[in-house]
Amino acid sequence: MGPNFSLVVGVLLVALAVVCLAPALEIEGSSAKKVMKKRIQAMQVKPVDGSGAPRKQLAAKHPELGPLRMIATRSAVTRIERHLALAGLGADRLPLVVLFKVLTPALVLLLTPVVTSADKPMFWLIFFVALGISYFAPDIIVHGRAEERQKRMMYDLPDVLDQMTISIEAGMGFESAMARVGANNSGPLGEEIVRTVQDMTLGMARRDAYLALASRNNVEDLRRFTKSIIQAEEFGVPISQVVRVQAEEMRDKRRQRARETAQKVPVKLLFPMLTCVMPVLFIVILTPAFLAMGKSL
Repeated sequence: MGPNFSLVVGVLLVALAVVCLAPALEIEGSSAKKVMKKRIQAMQVKPVDGSGAPRKQLAAKHPELGPLRMIATRSAVTRIERHLALAGLGADRLPLVVLFKVLTPALVLLLTPVVTSADKPMFWLIFFVALGISYFAPDIIVHGRAEERQKRMMYDLPDVLDQMTISIEAGMGFESAMARVGANNSGPLGEEIVRTVQDMTLGMARRDAYLALASRNNVEDLRRFTKSIIQAEEFGVPISQVVRVQAEEMRDKRRQRARETAQKVPVKLLFPMLTCVMPVLFIVILTPAFLAMGKSL
């Protein structure tokens, strides 16, 4: 592959991405009216079974991507959409992610003349590694943000449940307690609770709203909590008792996770100690002994 060919391919990829995604990059303003309109349209999807779970829509063909749909496969688009949802980002960021998946390898291809001028195998190895990393870098970044957001929600869940318990025992209803706790918490869990309350206000059934809350996130404790609330409403169990039990259970789990993390610290420090600290320590201790032995000989 000559440098001129790689240069032409890189320029064509950049031009194709810009031309195809230029309309998609004009992201609409996220006004409250448009957000509510999208949620109402999503609630119009009827469930396919009797479980009450909202129907899982297949990944759309995304006409805004244009010819880039041939580059981004259906499975890749579905995976990116899921990670964007877990990261709390809107679906309008999808064209941007696909754009960077095309632009970053194209920019690496533009560096091919520099690599060929070096004429060293090591430069070619670094070039191909950088080419692969540049293609998967947008996915890695979005996935990292999704994991960070989910971990923060898992960490904040016990405190949020404690606040719900206090509000319910003070005489507030469960939905009012959710709205109050969601408004008082600025984290991702507070945002999800506010969205759930808004869905119920717009007419979504409470069961469907709870199931939608669990499906939008990947926190197992949150899913267990929503299932407990649904079962409590079906069997007539007091909500305050369920929330109190769940809060105590979540606090115990958070304490166990902290202990588990603390127990992993010595194992994680073993490799840096053996590779960095111990050799230097041996040098400092044994160097005077070797010097003394050299002088005695």
